[in-house]
Amino acid sequence: MSELQTTNDTFYHGKVVIKQPRKGYRFAVDSPILAAFLPRSTRPALEVGCGVGVVSLLALFKRKFPAVTGIEIQEALYRLALANAAANGFKGRFHVIRGDFTRIHAGIRDVQTIFCNPPFFKASQGRVSPDPSIRLARFEVRLSLPSLLRGCAACLARRGKLFLIYPFSRRGELLAEAEANGLFPTRMRLVRSLAGASPDRFLVQLEKTAAPCRRGKTLILFRSRGVYTPEMERILAGG
Repeated sequence: MSELQTTNDTFYHGKVVIKQPRKGYRFAVDSPILAAFLPRSTRPALEVGCGVGVVSLLALFKRKFPAVTGIEIQEALYRLALANAAANGFKGRFHVIRGDFTRIHAGIRDVQTIFCNPPFFKASQGRVSPDPSIRLARFEVRLSLPSLLRGCAACLARRGKLFLIYPFSRRGELLAEAEANGLFPTRMRLVRSLAGASPDRFLVQLEKTAAPCRRGKTLILFRSRGVYTPEMERILAGG
């Protein structure tokens, strides 16, 4: 890690400090959006593909879970997640495992809450990044949508919940694959960059029991170019 160039960045007006690689995969606005979408629970949660720990640490800061276990396949990101947990005072509440979720999920059971900001793109979709950290985080090289949903379904408790942020263009594919693995949408929220734009992402809560899906108000990121909406400003401030 001493050879890895990093930057120190902050969330919630400097209350959460995150060290991340200067080059390669870096967190985006999806992280605080997903953290804001998560409900509170009295039971520990699991994050699949935690990267440097952004979503988990934001959720812990907001006291959404008593503890979170993160799984990360990349050695450099795993080490940064450990460092970020210590830097924010969550060393005892954020536990990070270095491993491949598709290989180790069989040993995980009865999790009440799982969340993930998964790879958005298929390996065959467009030009795969030559940077290994971006390639693993953004493309389905080691974690495909079917394997993610299959593994999460196996790990979830009977009344457990899975939370994802995903491209709107793949919504039909995700919902069909989820149903094939016994997971059903019970809460959903669309995300648009601007009020007049088409949705580009969506947030979804999946459960093992089919129920009417609650549709939340669309989240608009910007009111004009480079200017966040009041709600987005609240999310970025930790509100």
